[in-house]
Amino acid sequence: MSAVPERRKVFVTGGAGALGQRLLPELRQAGWTTRCLIHRRPVAGADEVEHGDLEDAGSLRGAMAGVDAVIHLAGVTHARNAREYDVNVTGTRALLAAAPAGLGRFVYVSSRTAAPGGGSYSESKLAAEEAVRASGLPWIIIRLPEIYGTGLGEGADDIIERARRGAPIFVVGRGSQELRPIFIGDALLGLVSAVSSRADRETYTLAGERMTMREFAVRSTRALGSGSRIVPVPRVAVAAGAALARFAPLPLYPDQLSRLDVPKPDSPGDALADLGFRPRRLEAVLSALA
Repeated sequence: MSAVPERRKVFVTGGAGALGQRLLPELRQAGWTTRCLIHRRPVAGADEVEHGDLEDAGSLRGAMAGVDAVIHLAGVTHARNAREYDVNVTGTRALLAAAPAGLGRFVYVSSRTAAPGGGSYSESKLAAEEAVRASGLPWIIIRLPEIYGTGLGEGADDIIERARRGAPIFVVGRGSQELRPIFIGDALLGLVSAVSSRADRETYTLAGERMTMREFAVRSTRALGSGSRIVPVPRVAVAAGAALARFAPLPLYPDQLSRLDVPKPDSPGDALADLGFRPRRLEAVLSALA
């Protein structure tokens, strides 16, 4: 009787988040055993859990022992104080330092906004990318764009939800900021492909169709048969609100305008050829969801 091959083990940070929760069953379906880092929030659906802290390298070494791959999702995405984003860099460095010998793949989940001039969050993601590239480990960096279908009701999902209700949709200025939105299901397939891929030391952007924020809003309303109005908000008003957001709990953050405005170059990696990434059209997804 032949022995059953042992399942490969992947260590996932950020497993309690909207993306991480949905990623775990996809990894299991692809043949991985999932081990998740738990810091503050419990993680449902992981095969194994380990308690630890991204700022405590000692706890990470034990938590990562024996794993074959890492998917690093965890990070601070919205903060009123720029120093809160520091963990995006220090936590990534700690994970890299704690990686077990012979690790087969380190997948760092970054952002399409990772660029100089993109604000504190964007620059923290860029610095973390540089740490990954300098690590000497086998790595892949996945830059994610605007994701919809998360159920969080923010960003692209806020626009879609407003279109669904027929509520006004607010855009900054003329809504000319460039978006490359993708459905969360397509993002998950890209991440699973990345951790299993033979590609190495490549940076990929999992980007959908190129469109402006206003176009995204218009296409969402049409796909959902909505009567939502597109309401421009003067840029100066958004900038003033962002400045106040450093001190007040407003529904925006100090670096949001910078993230929207920063030029977002395409990554060198070919996500279609190497990862089989084929994002679905916005209208096809919204029609199915409706």
